[in-house]
Amino acid sequence: MKVVFLGNHTVGVRSLEAVSEEAEVVGVVAHPPDPEDGVRYESVFQFAEKRGWRVVRGTGKDLPTQELIAAAKPDLLWITDFRYLIPSMVVSLAPLGAVNLHPSLLPAYRGRASINWAILKGETQLGLTGHFVDEGMDTGDIIEQVSYELGEDQDVGDCLNILYPLYTSITRKILGHFRFGTVPRTPQDHTHATVFPRRKPEDGAIDWSQPARSICNLVRAVAAPYPGAFTTWKGKKVYVWKARVDPESDSNVPGGQVIGVSARGLQVQCGEGVLTLTSVNGDVPTDRLDETCCLGT
Repeated sequence: MKVVFLGNHTVGVRSLEAVSEEAEVVGVVAHPPDPEDGVRYESVFQFAEKRGWRVVRGTGKDLPTQELIAAAKPDLLWITDFRYLIPSMVVSLAPLGAVNLHPSLLPAYRGRASINWAILKGETQLGLTGHFVDEGMDTGDIIEQVSYELGEDQDVGDCLNILYPLYTSITRKILGHFRFGTVPRTPQDHTHATVFPRRKPEDGAIDWSQPARSICNLVRAVAAPYPGAFTTWKGKKVYVWKARVDPESDSNVPGGQVIGVSARGLQVQCGEGVLTLTSVNGDVPTDRLDETCCLGT
Protein backbone atom coordinates (compact mmCIF):
# COMPACT_ATOMS: atom_id res chain seq x y z
CA MET A 1 0.00 0.00 0.00
CA LYS A 2 1.37 3.39 -1.05
CA VAL A 3 0.84 6.32 1.31
CA VAL A 4 1.44 10.06 1.15
CA PHE A 5 1.83 11.52 4.63
CA LEU A 6 0.82 15.04 5.66
CA GLY A 7 1.83 16.15 9.14
CA ASN A 8 3.77 18.17 11.63
CA HIS A 9 5.58 18.14 14.99
CA THR A 10 6.60 15.22 17.22
CA VAL A 11 3.29 13.36 16.96
CA GLY A 12 3.64 13.60 13.19
CA VAL A 13 7.10 12.04 13.31
CA ARG A 14 5.85 9.21 15.55
CA SER A 15 2.96 8.49 13.22
CA LEU A 16 5.07 8.78 10.05
CA GLU A 17 7.60 6.33 11.44
CA ALA A 18 4.78 3.83 12.10
CA VAL A 19 3.34 4.39 8.60
CA SER A 20 6.74 3.59 7.08
CA GLU A 21 6.80 0.26 8.94
CA GLU A 22 3.37 -0.77 7.67
CA ALA A 23 3.24 0.74 4.16
CA GLU A 24 5.33 2.36 1.42
CA VAL A 25 5.78 6.09 1.95
CA VAL A 26 5.75 7.68 -1.52
CA GLY A 27 5.73 11.32 -0.44
CA VAL A 28 5.53 13.65 2.55
CA VAL A 29 3.96 17.09 2.95
CA ALA A 30 5.25 19.04 5.95
CA HIS A 31 4.07 22.39 7.24
CA PRO A 32 5.45 25.63 5.81
CA PRO A 33 8.58 26.88 7.65
CA ASP A 34 7.94 27.34 11.37
CA PRO A 35 10.47 28.63 13.95
CA GLU A 36 9.41 25.84 16.34
CA ASP A 37 9.96 23.09 13.74
CA GLY A 38 12.89 20.95 14.83
CA VAL A 39 13.45 23.14 17.91
CA ARG A 40 10.51 22.82 20.29
CA TYR A 41 9.15 19.80 18.43
CA GLU A 42 10.61 17.11 16.19
CA SER A 43 10.46 17.99 12.50
CA VAL A 44 8.51 15.95 9.97
CA PHE A 45 10.40 17.72 7.17
CA GLN A 46 13.83 16.82 8.58
CA PHE A 47 12.74 13.26 9.36
CA ALA A 48 11.52 12.76 5.77
CA GLU A 49 14.70 14.25 4.30
CA LYS A 50 16.88 11.87 6.33
CA ARG A 51 14.83 8.93 5.07
CA GLY A 52 15.24 10.07 1.48
CA TRP A 53 11.54 10.49 0.80
CA ARG A 54 10.26 13.15 -1.53
CA VAL A 55 9.10 15.96 0.75
CA VAL A 56 7.65 19.43 0.24
CA ARG A 57 6.41 22.11 2.58
CA GLY A 58 2.87 23.20 1.88
CA THR A 59 -0.76 23.59 2.89
CA GLY A 60 -3.66 21.46 1.77
CA LYS A 61 -4.56 23.74 -1.12
CA ASP A 62 -1.29 24.88 -2.64
CA LEU A 63 0.25 23.62 -5.87
CA PRO A 64 3.32 21.79 -4.43
CA THR A 65 1.03 19.63 -2.28
CA GLN A 66 -1.27 18.76 -5.15
CA GLU A 67 1.61 18.08 -7.57
CA LEU A 68 3.38 15.76 -5.12
CA ILE A 69 0.22 13.74 -4.43
CA ALA A 70 -0.77 13.52 -8.08
CA ALA A 71 2.72 12.36 -9.09
CA ALA A 72 3.02 9.84 -6.23
CA LYS A 73 -0.29 8.12 -7.05
CA PRO A 74 -0.90 6.96 -3.46
CA ASP A 75 -3.54 4.49 -2.37
CA LEU A 76 -4.12 6.42 0.86
CA LEU A 77 -3.42 9.82 2.42
CA TRP A 78 -2.40 9.82 6.10
CA ILE A 79 -2.73 13.02 8.14
CA THR A 80 -1.33 13.73 11.60
CA ASP A 81 -1.26 17.18 13.22
CA PHE A 82 -1.69 18.93 9.87
CA ARG A 83 -3.49 22.18 10.62
CA TYR A 84 -4.79 22.78 7.10
CA LEU A 85 -8.03 21.37 5.72
CA ILE A 86 -7.57 19.04 2.75
CA PRO A 87 -9.90 19.81 -0.19
CA SER A 88 -12.06 16.94 -1.41
CA MET A 89 -10.38 17.21 -4.81
CA VAL A 90 -7.03 16.39 -3.18
CA VAL A 91 -8.51 13.54 -1.11
CA SER A 92 -9.96 12.04 -4.30
CA LEU A 93 -6.43 11.56 -5.66
CA ALA A 94 -6.09 8.59 -3.28
CA PRO A 95 -8.53 5.72 -4.05
CA LEU A 96 -8.76 4.71 -0.37
CA GLY A 97 -9.34 8.28 0.76
CA ALA A 98 -7.65 10.00 3.69
CA VAL A 99 -7.29 9.17 7.38
CA ASN A 100 -6.67 11.79 10.05
CA LEU A 101 -5.56 11.29 13.66
CA HIS A 102 -7.26 13.77 15.97
CA PRO A 103 -6.28 14.01 19.66
CA SER A 104 -9.73 13.93 21.23
CA LEU A 105 -12.64 11.56 21.72
CA LEU A 106 -14.60 12.70 18.68
CA PRO A 107 -17.15 14.09 18.21
CA ALA A 108 -16.05 16.08 21.28
CA TYR A 109 -13.36 18.76 20.93
CA ARG A 110 -13.25 19.12 17.19
CA GLY A 111 -10.99 21.81 15.80
CA ARG A 112 -7.70 23.26 16.96
CA ALA A 113 -5.88 22.87 20.30
CA SER A 114 -8.19 20.05 21.37
CA ILE A 115 -5.86 18.75 24.11
CA ASN A 116 -5.40 22.21 25.59
CA TRP A 117 -9.13 22.89 25.55
CA ALA A 118 -9.96 19.53 27.15
CA ILE A 119 -7.56 20.18 30.05
CA LEU A 120 -8.80 23.76 30.35
CA LYS A 121 -12.34 22.43 30.70
CA GLY A 122 -11.28 20.02 33.45
CA GLU A 123 -11.65 16.77 31.49
CA THR A 124 -10.07 13.71 33.10
CA GLN A 125 -10.72 11.28 30.22
CA LEU A 126 -9.08 12.25 26.96
CA GLY A 127 -8.43 10.32 23.79
CA LEU A 128 -7.16 9.86 20.25
CA THR A 129 -9.37 9.17 17.24
CA GLY A 130 -8.53 7.87 13.79
CA HIS A 131 -11.22 8.90 11.30
CA PHE A 132 -11.86 9.26 7.60
CA VAL A 133 -11.57 12.75 6.16
CA ASP A 134 -14.68 14.26 4.62
CA GLU A 135 -15.57 17.84 3.69
CA GLY A 136 -16.05 18.94 7.31
CA MET A 137 -13.59 19.62 10.13
CA ASP A 138 -13.00 16.39 12.09
CA THR A 139 -16.45 15.15 11.08
CA GLY A 140 -15.67 11.93 9.17
CA ASP A 141 -16.51 8.36 10.14
CA ILE A 142 -14.52 6.93 13.04
CA ILE A 143 -12.19 3.98 12.40
CA GLU A 144 -10.49 3.55 15.79
CA GLN A 145 -10.58 5.40 19.09
CA VAL A 146 -8.56 5.04 22.30
CA SER A 147 -9.03 6.83 25.62
CA TYR A 148 -6.74 7.51 28.56
CA GLU A 149 -6.94 9.12 31.99
CA LEU A 150 -5.24 12.37 32.97
CA GLY A 151 -4.93 13.23 36.65
CA GLU A 152 -5.54 16.66 38.17
CA ASP A 153 -1.81 16.89 38.95
CA GLN A 154 -0.80 16.20 35.33
CA ASP A 155 -0.40 18.83 32.62
CA VAL A 156 -0.28 18.99 28.83
CA GLY A 157 3.36 17.84 28.79
CA ASP A 158 2.36 14.67 30.66
CA CYS A 159 -0.51 14.30 28.21
CA LEU A 160 1.83 14.38 25.21
CA ASN A 161 4.08 11.73 26.78
CA ILE A 162 1.03 9.48 27.09
CA LEU A 163 -0.03 10.25 23.53
CA TYR A 164 3.24 9.60 21.69
CA PRO A 165 3.05 5.78 21.92
CA LEU A 166 -0.70 5.89 21.26
CA TYR A 167 -0.08 7.65 17.91
CA THR A 168 2.24 4.80 17.00
CA SER A 169 -0.09 1.99 18.04
CA ILE A 170 -3.27 3.40 16.52
CA THR A 171 -1.47 4.07 13.21
CA ARG A 172 -0.32 0.46 13.03
CA LYS A 173 -3.77 -0.85 13.94
CA ILE A 174 -5.62 1.22 11.34
CA LEU A 175 -3.16 0.40 8.56
CA GLY A 176 -3.60 -3.26 9.49
CA HIS A 177 -7.34 -2.85 8.83
CA PHE A 178 -6.59 -1.44 5.39
CA ARG A 179 -4.11 -4.19 4.61
CA PHE A 180 -6.70 -6.88 5.31
CA GLY A 181 -9.59 -4.96 3.76
CA THR A 182 -11.60 -4.84 7.00
CA VAL A 183 -11.76 -1.15 7.83
CA PRO A 184 -14.51 -0.37 10.36
CA ARG A 185 -16.30 2.95 10.08
CA THR A 186 -18.77 4.41 12.53
CA PRO A 187 -20.58 7.67 11.71
CA GLN A 188 -20.13 10.36 14.34
CA ASP A 189 -23.10 11.52 16.36
CA HIS A 190 -23.02 15.18 15.38
CA THR A 191 -25.59 16.08 18.07
CA HIS A 192 -22.83 15.52 20.66
CA ALA A 193 -20.17 17.49 18.81
CA THR A 194 -18.25 20.33 20.39
CA VAL A 195 -15.97 22.64 18.41
CA PHE A 196 -13.24 24.87 19.80
CA PRO A 197 -11.09 27.55 18.10
CA ARG A 198 -7.32 27.82 17.92
CA ARG A 199 -5.50 29.29 20.90
CA LYS A 200 -2.88 32.03 20.89
CA PRO A 201 -0.05 32.65 23.41
CA GLU A 202 -1.90 35.68 24.79
CA ASP A 203 -4.78 33.39 25.78
CA GLY A 204 -2.52 32.21 28.61
CA ALA A 205 -3.15 35.42 30.58
CA ILE A 206 -4.43 34.62 34.09
CA ASP A 207 -7.61 36.30 35.33
CA TRP A 208 -7.34 36.19 39.13
CA SER A 209 -11.07 36.81 39.51
CA GLN A 210 -11.63 33.24 38.25
CA PRO A 211 -11.89 30.26 40.63
CA ALA A 212 -8.63 28.61 41.70
CA ARG A 213 -9.55 25.36 39.92
CA SER A 214 -10.15 27.18 36.62
CA ILE A 215 -6.80 28.98 36.86
CA CYS A 216 -5.03 25.75 37.77
CA ASN A 217 -6.54 24.10 34.68
CA LEU A 218 -5.25 26.99 32.53
CA VAL A 219 -1.74 26.52 33.95
CA ARG A 220 -1.93 22.77 33.20
CA ALA A 221 -3.36 23.33 29.72
CA VAL A 222 -0.61 25.63 28.44
CA ALA A 223 2.42 24.30 30.37
CA ALA A 224 5.63 23.34 28.53
CA PRO A 225 6.08 22.69 25.67
CA TYR A 226 3.34 25.30 25.15
CA PRO A 227 3.94 29.03 25.82
CA GLY A 228 2.74 28.98 29.46
CA ALA A 229 0.22 30.79 31.66
CA PHE A 230 1.28 34.23 32.81
CA THR A 231 0.41 37.16 35.00
CA THR A 232 2.02 40.53 35.70
CA TRP A 233 3.43 42.43 38.65
CA LYS A 234 4.05 46.14 38.22
CA GLY A 235 3.90 45.67 34.47
CA LYS A 236 6.44 42.82 34.40
CA LYS A 237 5.48 39.38 33.13
CA VAL A 238 5.56 36.38 35.49
CA TYR A 239 5.08 32.86 34.08
CA VAL A 240 3.34 30.19 36.14
CA TRP A 241 4.38 26.68 35.08
CA LYS A 242 2.96 24.58 37.89
CA ALA A 243 0.28 25.22 40.49
CA ARG A 244 -2.14 23.39 42.76
CA VAL A 245 -5.43 24.29 44.38
CA ASP A 246 -4.84 25.01 48.07
CA PRO A 247 -7.28 23.53 50.60
CA GLU A 248 -7.13 26.69 52.71
CA SER A 249 -10.28 28.81 52.88
CA ASP A 250 -10.70 32.13 51.11
CA SER A 251 -9.11 35.24 52.50
CA ASN A 252 -10.77 38.63 52.69
CA VAL A 253 -8.49 40.08 49.98
CA PRO A 254 -8.83 40.71 46.24
CA GLY A 255 -7.98 38.14 43.60
CA GLY A 256 -4.29 38.14 42.72
CA GLN A 257 -3.16 39.07 46.24
CA VAL A 258 -0.19 37.03 47.48
CA ILE A 259 -1.32 35.81 50.92
CA GLY A 260 1.57 33.52 51.77
CA VAL A 261 5.17 32.75 50.82
CA SER A 262 6.79 29.49 51.91
CA ALA A 263 8.88 26.57 50.71
CA ARG A 264 5.70 25.17 49.15
CA GLY A 265 5.38 28.20 46.88
CA LEU A 266 3.38 31.39 46.58
CA GLN A 267 -0.20 31.29 47.86
CA VAL A 268 -2.40 33.57 45.79
CA GLN A 269 -6.02 34.49 46.44
CA CYS A 270 -8.36 33.81 43.53
CA GLY A 271 -11.96 34.80 42.88
CA GLU A 272 -12.87 31.59 44.63
CA GLY A 273 -10.27 29.62 46.59
CA VAL A 274 -6.50 29.86 46.86
CA LEU A 275 -3.87 28.73 44.36
CA THR A 276 -0.33 27.75 45.34
CA LEU A 277 2.17 28.55 42.59
CA THR A 278 4.92 25.93 42.83
CA SER A 279 6.93 26.88 39.73
CA VAL A 280 7.19 30.46 38.47
CA ASN A 281 9.70 32.51 36.54
CA GLY A 282 9.90 35.69 34.52
CA ASP A 283 11.12 39.23 34.90
CA VAL A 284 10.47 39.32 38.66
CA PRO A 285 12.66 37.37 41.12
CA THR A 286 10.37 35.25 43.29
CA ASP A 287 12.09 36.48 46.45
CA ARG A 288 10.56 39.91 45.73
CA LEU A 289 7.02 38.52 45.74
CA ASP A 290 5.61 38.74 49.28
CA GLU A 291 2.32 39.47 51.05
CA THR A 292 2.45 43.08 49.85
CA CYS A 293 2.24 42.00 46.19
CA CYS A 294 -0.87 41.78 44.08
CA LEU A 295 -0.43 39.89 40.81
CA GLY A 296 -2.16 40.99 37.65
CA THR A 297 -1.29 44.63 38.29
